[in-house]
Amino acid sequence: MRKLKISRIIILILVPILIVSGGVCVAYMLFTQKESVIEEKSYYDLDLFSMENGWMTYNDSSYKSLTGIDVSSHNQYIDWYSVKQDGIDFAMIRVGYRGAQEGILHEDAYFNTNMQAAIQYKIKVGAYFFSSAITEDEIDEEVNMVLNEIRNYKIDMPIVFDMEEFEKGGRIDNLTQGQRTNLALRFCGKIKKAGYDPMIYGNMTWLYQNYDFEKISEYPIWLASYSSDCPMEDKFEMWQYSNIGQVNGIEGDVDINIYLQKK
Repeated sequence: MRKLKISRIIILILVPILIVSGGVCVAYMLFTQKESVIEEKSYYDLDLFSMENGWMTYNDSSYKSLTGIDVSSHNQYIDWYSVKQDGIDFAMIRVGYRGAQEGILHEDAYFNTNMQAAIQYKIKVGAYFFSSAITEDEIDEEVNMVLNEIRNYKIDMPIVFDMEEFEKGGRIDNLTQGQRTNLALRFCGKIKKAGYDPMIYGNMTWLYQNYDFEKISEYPIWLASYSSDCPMEDKFEMWQYSNIGQVNGIEGDVDINIYLQKK
């Protein structure tokens, strides 16, 4: 999170102190320091975020707000025509994942079905991979899988690196902040080299504690924070603001996102 800037101003107090020693008058000038606190503004005006017609919007004429969902096999069958009619502009679709404990790569069973149907109904598509990589070689395997799966589709949105804590304990638990950061950067670098737009997903804890934020922020950020009030003052491009959204064509809860597109 952005910090407050502290400006130190040296102020000369024009009141000399006279000390007489051995008949000699010595003048000393007192100096003091005053701290002034200047609050650095958020990247966005957070007061401009609001809910309109059930979706989060950003009311700034220099941005276009897109409403999207992110889905995987957990959502099972999706009626994408109904999704489009409900006002969804884009979908982030899971390519696959690496097992959090056994470390085996798995393709999402609904990936191709979801991609084909979303594109058919003119919904912009991006993709994400749920990573449990602990080595650079494993990152390379994940990137290769992603590139192989998306190669036949027109990708409009970013390709996302998604590493999260596994509640039952996982193979990534012992990674240091530096190791997690380097793995994320390696994934994004290879995705960018392949001609796609990379992005890094995380909640506030992951972004600022489990990663070195200054390093990962060279790539766009997808923030996860389930609230109507955005807590992040640094720049992000996508915000997953609900995990209990209701969208026509999808049974049960679904994640809802806003994407800020600069005009």
